[in-house]
Amino acid sequence: MADATDGYLNSRSMATPGIAGATTTMIADTLAIQFGLQANYTALFFSMVIGTLVLSDKTVPAIQRIILYIVNSLIIFTVAMGVNTAGVVATTQSEQQGVEPITRGVETVKDDAHKPFFHPWY
Repeated sequence: MADATDGYLNSRSMATPGIAGATTTMIADTLAIQFGLQANYTALFFSMVIGTLVLSDKTVPAIQRIILYIVNSLIIFTVAMGVNTAGVVATTQSEQQGVEPITRGVETVKDDAHKPFFHPWY
């Protein structure tokens, strides 16, 4: 019986880059907000780090693993950029329509130093 992760953590899985891209967006945006790092370079770095999982697949030749590593890492980065852009558009549209976020019992401070979670990376 095959392991349940065989279909997910292999070099040919297409679910892996999608989920990894969303994870990359969370990591990059959090680090950008908390530590002032540039989100685009942070996302590219973590896309490459997460993409190294493909190198553990020993069922394909080494040259193919390297090519798949590069392609998967770029796909992860592209998905992360898309998720962030969708978040920026959704946030901007809700602000333009006058939709206020739910902040029951939470004191909000508006200042120029505050950066929203979804913000333009470039």
